[in-house]
Amino acid sequence: MRAWVRRTVLPVAIVFLGGCVGLGWRFGPWFSSNDKDFFATPPVVVQRGDQFFLAWTQGSNPFFFLPEYKAMDGRLVFALASTTSSGNLAGQHRELQIQGDDNLRALHHGGAYFWEPEPKPDGRFVQLRAVTQPPEATR
Repeated sequence: MRAWVRRTVLPVAIVFLGGCVGLGWRFGPWFSSNDKDFFATPPVVVQRGDQFFLAWTQGSNPFFFLPEYKAMDGRLVFALASTTSSGNLAGQHRELQIQGDDNLRALHHGGAYFWEPEPKPDGRFVQLRAVTQPPEATR
């Protein structure tokens, strides 16, 4: 019986769990930047000197989240795929520094976009507003 479990149940469990984890890690359009649970107002790209940040005020959802980003088709694309249950960040100002040569090049040349989940199945890209602040400005 033990050998049967190892040969049958274990591989099925690995495939099932791997599929669940893999779906959660896929970069794509999961949550909208207009969802008031996540963003009090849509996020913006802030430039301070030679540094760039995605900035937002968190909506009513208290859970921790960070949008992901990557260079796609010559532009910088942001998406929010998941949250975690730690902390209570509702209403707080949040920032994510944009790093990496490919990402910064895409930001400069193609702009920044949020990958919205509607219309399904592929969503759409909505351009993010850019804001310039003095280098010493912080929130």
